[in-house]
Parts: sequence; C-alpha cells; structure tokens
Amino acid sequence: MENKEPIYTAKATKIIEMMKFQTRNEVAEKLNYKTWKSLDMYMRRKNFIYDSSQEQYVPVEMREKKEKGYNLRSAPDKVRRVIEAFAKENPDPKEIAKQEGFSSHKEMAEYMKVKGFEWNVYRNNYIKITGFKENEIDIELQERDDETIEESSVAEFIPFIKFLYDKREKVYQIIDGVREDGMIPKYAIPGHSRSKAVYMSDKLANAVGDFSKEKNVTQREIMETALVEYLQKYGFKQEVEALLQNRSW
Repeated sequence: MENKEPIYTAKATKIIEMMKFQTRNEVAEKLNYKTWKSLDMYMRRKNFIYDSSQEQYVPVEMREKKEKGYNLRSAPDKVRRVIEAFAKENPDPKEIAKQEGFSSHKEMAEYMKVKGFEWNVYRNNYIKITGFKENEIDIELQERDDETIEESSVAEFIPFIKFLYDKREKVYQIIDGVREDGMIPKYAIPGHSRSKAVYMSDKLANAVGDFSKEKNVTQREIMETALVEYLQKYGFKQEVEALLQNRSW
C-alpha cells in the first residue's frame, strides 16, 4: 500500500510556516519558483496537498479522511456498513455480501455502483464515484442567436423527440399523474401475502373504498400501487426495481 505519511523536510516546514502569512503565489515567488504550480508539485512529492478552504498545505491523509467522512455521512446505511466492513482486517467480500442480504458479492458490487460507489483496488474498498467535468461551452455556440441556428443543429434533437413520442404514455403519466389510456398500473410484487394494520383518516379510507368500487380494483392493489410509486418517487427507486425483479436488494 502506498505510503502517504507527510514528509516534514526543512523546506516543507518552512513553506507551511510562510503560508500562514502569505499567499501561495507570494511564497512561490520568494522561493524562486516560476509559478505556484512548481511549489505545488514539490509539496505533493512530500505528501501534502493544498486546501483552498484553509489556504494552506495539509497532509494528503488528512484530506482523504475528511472527504471519506463526508461521503460516508451522506451515504445510505447499507452502503456505510459495507464500506466499514471492508475497512476491517482481512475482509471477506462473500461474507460481507451475505451479512448485508445480497445473493452474491457481484450483486453487492452492482448495488454499490447504483448508489454512487465503485471498487478501488488500491484502497481495497469502495469509494465515491467522482463526476466527470463538463466540457466548456463553445463561446461561438453560446453567442449564436436562436434565429441563426442551422438546420443541422435542429436535426440533432429529432431522435430525442422521437424517443419522447414513443414514450409519451409515461411522459403524460409523469406530468399529469394519469396514464394516457386511463388504465391503472398493476405491479407483480413477489413475496407472501400478509396482513398489516394501517391507521388513516376515515375520510381517506372511505375514498379508497369508493375508488375500489368505481374502478373495479381491490383495495390491496390500490395500496400496493400507491406504495410502489411513492417509494420510487421519494428516493427508493432502485430498491423498488430490485424488488419487482425479485432481487435481494
């Protein structure tokens, strides 16, 4: 494993002291570097990295721990448990997958990827997937008036428009909350049937009963459909899709 412990040479220590009272550019100039980038390269070789929030060089290990802590705090509980399990001595991927309810370590890897984490062979653990940097917008394209857009540019959107048209039923459902054909969606949900007492407003219960009779659907179908779509809409989309596909997560 790569050693990332900070190397406090006399020069590195001097730079850190100078940074307390001067900018990075000023320090680079006083130490006869052409630019701050050369100063930065030296500090990186000594396992320090520039922290813009502190305007100071800090140990790489400290920065990585800080970022790791932030990523874990914002991660789902299951993701956090998986990462913490791999951080222990001699982790067994198959055993960790079993403990977290996955059918295999491959399914666990798929779940982690969906949640924004990928395997890193150097750290022997999952890390947050960093987003790609968006390309800078062409200034010429930015300044172009709508009236002067070439026909070829419009043609680029035709496949996307066709895709939206082919999926128009789902688009209508997203916008209006109703399918184009007026049909109520039904989901084939795996698992055994069981009763679950739920308390709700008597007026809402009456509305459910009336809807059941009018639309000729069972109250169970109403509740299951409502719960599936609620969970999908509010942060449990991947878990619900896994449930409908009869996966273990």
